[in-house]
Amino acid sequence: MLSVGLFAGTVLAQAPTDDSESANIRSSSDLPAADVGDTTSTAREEQQTQYAAALDGSGLISLSNQIPSHFLWGATVAGGWDSNPQNVDKGVASGIYTLNPYVGVQISTPKTQYLFQYQSTNTGFTSSFARQSMNVASARVLGNLNERWSLDLKAMGSYGQDSVRFLGSQQTVAVGGIAGTGPGSASYLPNAGTVTYANESIGAAYRKSERDTIEISASNSFNHYSGLGESNSVAALNLAYARDLSPTLAALAYGQSSSYYGSLRCESFGSGAGLRWQAGEKTTISLSGGPQFNTSKCGTQQGFAYSASFSTQLTGKSQLYLLSARQPTASYLGPGLWQESASGGYQRQVTAIGTISFDIGYVSSKTLTTVNSYHGTYVDFIYGYHLGRGLRASYSYRGYVGSAGGTRFSRNAAMFSIVWTSEENHVVQ
Repeated sequence: MLSVGLFAGTVLAQAPTDDSESANIRSSSDLPAADVGDTTSTAREEQQTQYAAALDGSGLISLSNQIPSHFLWGATVAGGWDSNPQNVDKGVASGIYTLNPYVGVQISTPKTQYLFQYQSTNTGFTSSFARQSMNVASARVLGNLNERWSLDLKAMGSYGQDSVRFLGSQQTVAVGGIAGTGPGSASYLPNAGTVTYANESIGAAYRKSERDTIEISASNSFNHYSGLGESNSVAALNLAYARDLSPTLAALAYGQSSSYYGSLRCESFGSGAGLRWQAGEKTTISLSGGPQFNTSKCGTQQGFAYSASFSTQLTGKSQLYLLSARQPTASYLGPGLWQESASGGYQRQVTAIGTISFDIGYVSSKTLTTVNSYHGTYVDFIYGYHLGRGLRASYSYRGYVGSAGGTRFSRNAAMFSIVWTSEENHVVQ
């Protein structure tokens, strides 16, 4: 059946189609049309627009009050080969098949945007491995209370076998207006078992004047691994002051603190400065950094923290993104005083209905007294195309090499996928 699907997909990819994506989802496989022209107003609107990642890996969802309320739903079916389903040192390969249902709702009011999503990845194997699953849910509320105050609430959680994430939908992040693959794609642990992960944050922005903004945010993350018998959490508080130097350039100063509790128990404090630059209609640059100090209970010093991102649409048919950071964290990988990460990708439309994309990511953390070090490198290559009537197909390869606590393991997967997304908008009463 897989061979028939591969052959049929190749034939269908040569035929033109009038299919188009839902207006609110900007997929990484749907690159923008050729630019008509650059204007200052357009660049300013692009800079102010915020996006949320679609859990089904289809790209970004625009959080704009001009988007009508509607339901989102779809499903992905895939089959292929996995070299190491158990994420162990010397894994046994197996044929795989997955089913990933997806549902969401976006509610728009004149002052508030609500977005709720849920996706489940269910995996079976042709070998004697047990079936596995991973459930992911997220919520986002973005509101303008008045001309000066705005709020941003985020929540995300997941529960299931850690190894399933490698076979699920791409873990998309918003890099400017481009759908990228973040460092979380390089985050896997051997023998982690069932993982419970939750991350919540609330942020508020106060527009002090036409050029000055004060931003404050608080967040908390939690993770637990049944196979490793450990849990960890970190609470963080950030305060920033931003000033618009021009319609496309802003400078900022910030302070941040983190409190670890669980396997790690200590505090971290830092401050710094940065820039946000809308370098062109389709190019965004963000850079911030400064000293970061840990209390004596942490056992070691971070010294410096930074965060950087870059995204650009090179032509009307191609785009590029880069990410890098060294930040205090208790990420999906588990406890760690800080995490160093870097990722990047390139996407290009190669035919009227087909696109290719390439992503690579790296993540690492330092060895501590209570936890082990870990690092991983992830790479993927995808060729996708439209079949019509909300259907997309893709051939993909994913590879991973990493180690945790001295245990090295690698994993490769080749898959053929069919994705269906509803293109009808339904007004939410």
